[in-house]
Amino acid sequence: MKNDKERVPKIGVMDSGMGGLSVLKELLDLPYPADFLYYGDLAHAPYGEKQTSEVLELTRNVCNIFLREEVDAILLACNTATSASASKLREELSVPVFGMEPAIKPALLAHPGKKIALLATSVTHREEKLQELKSELGASERVVHLNCDGLATLVDHGKWEEAKLLLKNILKIPQEQGIHALVLGCTHYVFLKNEIKDLYPEAILHDGNQGTVRHLVRSLHLDERQGHPNYTLFFSSNSNRDETEGLASRLLQKGSGSHPHNR
Repeated sequence: MKNDKERVPKIGVMDSGMGGLSVLKELLDLPYPADFLYYGDLAHAPYGEKQTSEVLELTRNVCNIFLREEVDAILLACNTATSASASKLREELSVPVFGMEPAIKPALLAHPGKKIALLATSVTHREEKLQELKSELGASERVVHLNCDGLATLVDHGKWEEAKLLLKNILKIPQEQGIHALVLGCTHYVFLKNEIKDLYPEAILHDGNQGTVRHLVRSLHLDERQGHPNYTLFFSSNSNRDETEGLASRLLQKGSGSHPHNR
């Protein structure tokens, strides 16, 4: 980050849609001055069902928008974008690039000797980054993969009842196998904590948002000054702009795990 003590850092936060707002919400709750530029690429959502090369190109395009806005750092608040592009973009870009990592390690540590279930998109499940993480942790046999394609799109459109119906099918596997530890491997799913707990009350949920926020704050020294963060929302979308921004504002106000119900 630029060495100007008086300058408020500008940080780009991107996601394929609404999911990254769950991370932005936690950043906005902190008493540190920063200007956050949030970009939800709804026009190309969902990322999680695309080819890795396409996700890389889409993520790179958003990062280039941030660079034109002269950001000091970029946060890929999207597990799919992180899996497909973080290592490559760190080599290419002139600013620090932060990403998301599924909370597999904390979940494994919290449930020693037991299996955990990872809810994620097909891209996240198949990427080498995840396979390497499991190998490093010696946990290849303990992670059960749950493909959640389609779920992020329902969150992007505020379709909570439809999301709950899809979750009902997804959660059958951990329920039948008695797996209680669920790792939310997509930032969109953080907004579905209530639905998951309704369907599976015994579930213990883990997500990577807090760990990512702590890492970003520590790395950029955001906690060296006190103040209030600001944010601006941008969306690439073919749908109604007022509806999109309205849903985004409600999600930020409600915070992680809760949301306005359908009227």
